[in-house]
Amino acid sequence: MDKRYTARLATRLTISTDTRLRQFALLHRRRISHVLDDVLDAALPTAGDLAAQLARLASNSPDTAHDPR
Repeated sequence: MDKRYTARLATRLTISTDTRLRQFALLHRRRISHVLDDVLDAALPTAGDLAAQLARLASNSPDTAHDPR
């Protein structure tokens, strides 16, 4: 599968996490962005799961569209 890396993520990491990320990328001869993409992809819920969670959240929240006053 050919991925296109078009989005940038700017965040702060602890020194130990940064070191492990760089070492892992070096050991596997891969770019950090590719390693990080795979790690985040594995850790995050799928788009479908997130949509379902958002739908449940929306259906459970009280209706604030109208004020009964």
